[in-house]
Amino acid sequence: MFTDFRSITDSLPCGLVITDKHLNIQYVNSFAREKIFALRVADNPGNMRDHLFYTTDMRVFDMDDCMRSMVEQKKRNFHKTLITRRGETERLVYFSVKGFSKMNQDFYLFNITDISDEMDCITHSPGTFGKGEYLLRRKIIGHDTRIEEIYRMISLAADADVNVLIQGESGTGKELVADAIHELSDRKNNPFVKVNCAALSETLLESELFGHVKGSFTGAYKDKTGKFEQANGGTIFLDEIGEISQSIQVKLLRVLQDKTIEKVGDNKSVKVDMRIVAATNKDLRELIRKNIFREDLFYRLNVFNIVMPPLRERHLDIPMLIEFFLEKFNRSTSKNIKGVSRDAMKTLMEYPWPGNIRELQNAVEHAFVLVRGNLIEVEDLPEEIRNGMFAGSLKDVDNQQNNDLSATVYYAEIFRKNKSGRLKINKEQLKGVLEMNDWNQSKTADYLGISRVALWKKMKKLGL
Repeated sequence: MFTDFRSITDSLPCGLVITDKHLNIQYVNSFAREKIFALRVADNPGNMRDHLFYTTDMRVFDMDDCMRSMVEQKKRNFHKTLITRRGETERLVYFSVKGFSKMNQDFYLFNITDISDEMDCITHSPGTFGKGEYLLRRKIIGHDTRIEEIYRMISLAADADVNVLIQGESGTGKELVADAIHELSDRKNNPFVKVNCAALSETLLESELFGHVKGSFTGAYKDKTGKFEQANGGTIFLDEIGEISQSIQVKLLRVLQDKTIEKVGDNKSVKVDMRIVAATNKDLRELIRKNIFREDLFYRLNVFNIVMPPLRERHLDIPMLIEFFLEKFNRSTSKNIKGVSRDAMKTLMEYPWPGNIRELQNAVEHAFVLVRGNLIEVEDLPEEIRNGMFAGSLKDVDNQQNNDLSATVYYAEIFRKNKSGRLKINKEQLKGVLEMNDWNQSKTADYLGISRVALWKKMKKLGL
């Protein structure tokens, strides 16, 4: 059935395979037979599962599940990059699969390309492709799985244009999340207005949010436009929302329900169109139980919820954050600090960071003032961090992270990346991490925060 185009497909520099719906191979061109499957002319090609399903005794992906998903989601294709092995030779393979019908039968067309020896290159699109991903990773540093989930939640929130409540301890980056949501939303070309609700008294906060008319209170010498009006068409960020009084809560509830405001001293309603992103380090549900925070307001704000993890629960991100702050302060101070000594890194990794990322930033900035050479030493760090003043006071530090801490510190410099995002690691360092993970490539890739394919290419380049 598929022999009429053999002369054409055999000349292609890629593999072309056709299977039935059970993945039994009906046709295979010369490139796939010889270069990818290593079959002789007389060999029966068999089933696709025998060729692309496994590598080094480890299942790479569930092909049958991919096929089922194609049918369930009414898709006609999918693609995958994986590592195949024949004897002692491993190859990096990219393939795409497309379903089609012929003579009332269902078939799959596999297009397979061996990219093991392809040249590495980085391309930049002149358009907006990837802009959101780049913005997120520049604003919120880390490769912990919880941070990856935060990236996903931010993207979803940006697209939805609903009210968002960001929760988390002080210093975890809630304001950065709010900023990213605005920058990725359709409101990005309109104002982004920030209000710290804990920094003002009740009277001043009401005037700040809603504005006032001349003569409405002592000191109101002229009309003032409030933050809600200033944010019209854009986003308003209400930080420390748990600190607002009951009377302000009532007024805020009306804004959320009716999209209208009344200036202090005025009885005229003004329509506003802005999105509210609120943040708090308090447990609002506990405040509701204590009748301090209105339950109806909570549900109006909590349409979409994002919870920021504390730094002590993602300590593998500490070296990456330190690298980011080193670059930042090198630029602002015109110094050339190369990094952090091993002992200083150990001290920084063992500290539980009750002040989270903000405290880490302050610690690096403090060290920049004291450092004498081109490496930050233990004595350059703040006293409370040197002495581990808070060590052991936080009960919820993950035990497994503590068990792995010494190994993490030893290989901390591995996580340093250059400006292109490529992992900087030498052969001995990579070998050490592989040994630590019993040469399990999947675990090693997760540990380093890279894909298994990227690890495979790095091992190949270094001769491991």
